[in-house]
Amino acid sequence: MVLLAACGTRASDEQLVAAGSLRTDGGQVAAVPQSGGAPAAANAAAAEPGATTLTAVETPAVAGRPAPAVPRTGTPVGARPAGGAPAAVAGAAVAAADAPCTAQLAPISLGQVGAFSGFLEPTLGGFRPGLAAWAAEVNARGGVQCHPIRLSQRDDGSDPARTTSAVKSLIQDQKVVAMVGADIPITISAYRAATAAAGVPTVGGDLTHPDWNRDPLLYPSGNVSLAGNTGAIKAMVQNTGLKKIGLIHCVEAEICGLLRDGLEEMAAKAGATLVSTQAASLTQTDYTSQCQNLKTAGAEIMFTALDTSGNQRFFKSCASIGFRPPSATSSIAVGPNTAADPNIQAASVYLSSSNPSYVNDSIAPVQAFLNAMKRYAPGARIDQSAMGGYSAGKLFEAGMAKVAAKARNGPVTTALIIEGMDSLKNDTIGGFSSVPLTFKPGGPHPTGDCYFITLINKQGLTDLTKGRPQCL
Repeated sequence: MVLLAACGTRASDEQLVAAGSLRTDGGQVAAVPQSGGAPAAANAAAAEPGATTLTAVETPAVAGRPAPAVPRTGTPVGARPAGGAPAAVAGAAVAAADAPCTAQLAPISLGQVGAFSGFLEPTLGGFRPGLAAWAAEVNARGGVQCHPIRLSQRDDGSDPARTTSAVKSLIQDQKVVAMVGADIPITISAYRAATAAAGVPTVGGDLTHPDWNRDPLLYPSGNVSLAGNTGAIKAMVQNTGLKKIGLIHCVEAEICGLLRDGLEEMAAKAGATLVSTQAASLTQTDYTSQCQNLKTAGAEIMFTALDTSGNQRFFKSCASIGFRPPSATSSIAVGPNTAADPNIQAASVYLSSSNPSYVNDSIAPVQAFLNAMKRYAPGARIDQSAMGGYSAGKLFEAGMAKVAAKARNGPVTTALIIEGMDSLKNDTIGGFSSVPLTFKPGGPHPTGDCYFITLINKQGLTDLTKGRPQCL
């Protein structure tokens, strides 16, 4: 049962189910039987000639017992979360959560809302194919606790009114029981109001706004970006020895104002001193005046709070006056085209992220992500935002593993999803999160101050943290 509904398609949900598959971003997403027996990954592979086989992810052996050769969710059994003791193992619970499916249970309806068009799409649009690839992958191996995922995705174009409408439509018409992988950096206030009115949780997303730590219905899939941004500045200061920092920030998004107000403190924590702050619009075609002001103020290094195309225009403008300061920003603010921009490579840019750097294919989480994208979303963009969408799905899996017995004996409800999420303790989602995640019932959901760092320079992209999160 391929159950993906995307905004903009003219087909009804019933037609999508009947079709058995849906192509998104130019590639087949999945093919899972609609009824009768256990869904098999082999069926999906047969439907996709030449598809790359997904790397098997196995549960490590426990107390001398052989590991079950089935996919796992959550923190690996016996794994040691960053800064903590090995995760507790309850043998029966683990066996129940990871047991092969013998029958297909009722679908779980999930929704996603994001900036999949408009000026933020080049920056964050990867959340859509990243989550779609996760849904297809998990359906190919039987679903989440034997429940196939029915994923409906909606584009809000960064318009709060469309955000509200999309959320209400998903909850009222599509009957989604949870939202996953929300890509809402500009529309988060409207999004929160709409989901809170229905009591529907959100599992994972862009994590740019501090509300991800404050709202009991928002479950972050890693550290919230303000701490990570401080880490990017710290890495830049340590690598360059430069300490006088300038800021250019957008005027369109609330998060840009928060960065403006907080950067002096963030810089101090990283060993730098703020010398100039410049406001700008994401729609500006040229930033030469801001570059000149920053250069005149003595800025040696930079933090940019712009979108991916804004970053390209900023570095081009600064290069035109011979100003090429090393800079720091969030990794989801830099898309693949921006990373290949010669002006950005010449300056060197330090990127923070909540999930592992997608360029480090030597570690298991990134291997799983890349394999899923190659098989289930061929031709789709592969960047840090796509990794964010995929990681959100892995967080959902981890939460459901905590309530496996209930999930395998009845429908998956909103209340059960919240119970599962609130049961997570010191869980790094198998290495997908930069911090061990613990969610207390009723929230809020603070996260730690650990992060991953990727460097862009003339050599390309490099995972400076080598898959091991660093902490302030």
